[in-house]
Amino acid sequence: MENLEFEAEMITLKDLLKATQIVGSGGLAKLIIKEEGVLLNDEPCYIPGKKLYKGDRVIFDDISITII
Repeated sequence: MENLEFEAEMITLKDLLKATQIVGSGGLAKLIIKEEGVLLNDEPCYIPGKKLYKGDRVIFDDISITII
């Protein structure tokens, strides 16, 4: 599993996937999150606009991203 750190006070889930270049666009990120979901702090999440803060951890497609 690849581990990434992303520095932000607050970012939405779809914007995080776009900013880390895991997906090509915000629209695609929104679709993937709604259909497949991601793990947010070890719980399934299907909300593209979910706000993430320092300490949150997202796991998607064998990539772990921690907000620092």
